[in-house]
Amino acid sequence: MHDGVWFEDQGMPTATVISTEFAKAARAQASALGADAYKTIMVQHPIQPLTRDEVRVLADKVFDEIVSRLTRG
Repeated sequence: MHDGVWFEDQGMPTATVISTEFAKAARAQASALGADAYKTIMVQHPIQPLTRDEVRVLADKVFDEIVSRLTRG
């Protein structure tokens, strides 16, 4: 979160990906950094037990959103 907020503050688009388990913590950190509007991209939790192919499916679901955020402006 810190890096994403910092880069956004510098005018560089970011795409911070988190799992759903960390949504509340991410919002709290963004708020503490004065970035209440900072948005993350969420994938379903948990990730750790997934196979490589299952992680690829998660990534495919958010790929367009990641590209959109990184290429905006």
